[in-house]
Amino acid sequence: MRRFATALFLSLGTAVFAEAPAGVKTSKAAAKAPDFTRPQTFLQLADAFADEQDYYRAITEYKKVIHLFPQYDKLEWVHFQIGKMYYEGGRFAQAKHEFLPLTDSADSRLKFLAHNFMALSYYENAEYSNSARLFAELKENPAGKPYLLDYTIYASMADAGDKKFSESLEKMRAAKTAWKAKQPSPETASVLPQYEPFFAKSIEVLEKAEKLSTKSPFWAVFFSAILPGGGHFFLGEWDTGIVSLSLVGGAAFLAYDGFMRESTVQSILFTTFATGAYIGQAYSSYRTARKYNEELGDAEFRELNRQFRSLNIALQFQTRF
Repeated sequence: MRRFATALFLSLGTAVFAEAPAGVKTSKAAAKAPDFTRPQTFLQLADAFADEQDYYRAITEYKKVIHLFPQYDKLEWVHFQIGKMYYEGGRFAQAKHEFLPLTDSADSRLKFLAHNFMALSYYENAEYSNSARLFAELKENPAGKPYLLDYTIYASMADAGDKKFSESLEKMRAAKTAWKAKQPSPETASVLPQYEPFFAKSIEVLEKAEKLSTKSPFWAVFFSAILPGGGHFFLGEWDTGIVSLSLVGGAAFLAYDGFMRESTVQSILFTTFATGAYIGQAYSSYRTARKYNEELGDAEFRELNRQFRSLNIALQFQTRF
């Protein structure tokens, strides 16, 4: 029924246009259909989807240009737009796949932009070492000079993500110095005021994070071997240490009591339990030390990243172009 209604509507529309007087003009859309033999038609549609933040439909239209017009002279820029849509849509692995070949482009502007988005994609994908390396290269690129402050902040954040808090603090202080250099004078209105609270909080967090130190799992096991619960005392887990000491000590006492009373069942049972608890608390201290080291600085980085995200309104869009 729906197909019949559609066909009837189309036939009536055709009849109306056919019977229209010669002096009456039809609409521009009806008079001029889109020319799908030109890549610009697909590009305009893709750009419209991108403006509406419908990134994946935009990608579909950009890919049509690649497949339908393989000889198009600006094909590299189409790949760049696809990568940018993936980036904006949060699919950073796919974005890197599109940007990577463009980092060797003969077009210097395209090459710079590809490096820029590669660095941003690495950062958002938590590949902080690669991100820091690319941001360092971008800072040396003449095209990146206007964004030197932002790149320095990103490099600092990447180091913090890798838990290199000393390097991160050094770069953050350098970024603050560069920001202050942009201030015209104390008497005039400050430039980039949104950076001031960010630097104040982030440097405070990094100074705290710089003082953090790891705990040796082997020392934790050593102290656990000497005294049940000692490894947890070494790690600052006093409640777990007291429980471990109580369990092992209590079981050992009951095992000894069984031996003294010549109770085979009691002595074997509590000797087995005490041995298991002794080995278990030593292994637990080793695992706890490893976990402590792995999570060391995570809380500080989360707080730092929260401050950084609040700055992104002013920062990210400057480096996204």
